[in-house]
Amino acid sequence: MHAIHRYFAAPTIVFLLLVNGCGKADKPAAEIKTPREAATGALPTILLSQAQFIETKDEKTGKTKSVPGPARLVILRNLNGQWQPEIIEDPESNVFHKAILCNDSEIVGDTPGILTIGANAAALKLWRRSDNGWSAETLWKTTFGGKWDRLRDFELGDVTGDGKLDIAIVTHDQGVVAVLSRAENGWHATEIDRKKKTFVHEAELGDLDGDGLLEIYATPSKPNKFDGTPQPGEIVVYRHTPDGFERKIVEEFPLRHVKEILVTDIDGSGPVLLASVEAELGDREDASLDARKTLIKRYRFQDGQYVGEVVCTLPDHLCRFLNAGDVDGDGKPELIASTHKKGIWLARPGAKKWKVELVDAESSGFEHATVLADLDGDGVQEIYVASDDQHQLRRYRWTGNDWQRDTLRPIEGRKITFGISAGQM
Repeated sequence: MHAIHRYFAAPTIVFLLLVNGCGKADKPAAEIKTPREAATGALPTILLSQAQFIETKDEKTGKTKSVPGPARLVILRNLNGQWQPEIIEDPESNVFHKAILCNDSEIVGDTPGILTIGANAAALKLWRRSDNGWSAETLWKTTFGGKWDRLRDFELGDVTGDGKLDIAIVTHDQGVVAVLSRAENGWHATEIDRKKKTFVHEAELGDLDGDGLLEIYATPSKPNKFDGTPQPGEIVVYRHTPDGFERKIVEEFPLRHVKEILVTDIDGSGPVLLASVEAELGDREDASLDARKTLIKRYRFQDGQYVGEVVCTLPDHLCRFLNAGDVDGDGKPELIASTHKKGIWLARPGAKKWKVELVDAESSGFEHATVLADLDGDGVQEIYVASDDQHQLRRYRWTGNDWQRDTLRPIEGRKITFGISAGQM
């Protein structure tokens, strides 16, 4: 989910759809708060991609109501042990769904920046800072013809086999999956899938079939439902062929759906696809205990097909962030799963069922955005979590005996943190 992938294969010709606004320079962001402290060199950095809600008075009724505000990006840099915040607000959108630090020359040229995706408007932007503050270049902006125009997730990697970087993007609510490729006059998009009234929640890249070319994995479902009725969904895969992208189903779920997937080598046996299969919705009296749990499934590509198995369960109905890495210094990767209301969990891969341990029960959030990164430089990854319900950005470090929890910054007001990433800037 978080890595830049590169593989090289023979180039192929695909249909290119000219993108609106490609390479257009925007005006500086409408509001920049808390200027960054002066510093030289790259510093540990955390990015929080957020939606914020503002209290306003209804002119007709006179009552106070909460409405979405501008998309909000929080940039935190560690200067002399203090996390210094800087905030970008983009009034063109009402949410940033994802932001990553980007220094790949194929995208940013000689000047590193921050890539963001937004919703309403659906815009992919590259942000750079100068002496005059932050400004954005729009790489892609379009509409899909449905109720919402949302860019929900993206990944970077060569998915066409031409040796050049592509950007795979998934969207709401027309089920559009697109691949952006660099052209002489900017970025062009190939629309490889579309289905009305469909939310595509997540994109992942990985070479599970071992042919040297990255596949695109995605998680489409019916639109989000909160009335207790099932939200069916599926996991799909797109492979590039001489005739374009071929779509196949990894697994369908008539009563559940998947938002979060992760491609990783979790046990040293090669890349696998991990999926957080959310619980069956509804309050059926006959629902089994397992129907009310989130399933963590592992998929391998064997004999030309995907073979999936449940490796563990989580005692919550939602889990929207999975991360893999060595967080306890034992030299082996663990899976960190952040659930909606039931805390943060660590799962250790095993021969059969995985062992599940609780990291912290007192952390929660609708998205519960989480990332692993070694920002303190001790060789072991820390867990960084936007605990929106507790209004805190937290860090968890393994001491050898237990988990040390530190609060890095408050998350004030009504915010939903949809994404968190970390690196050096």
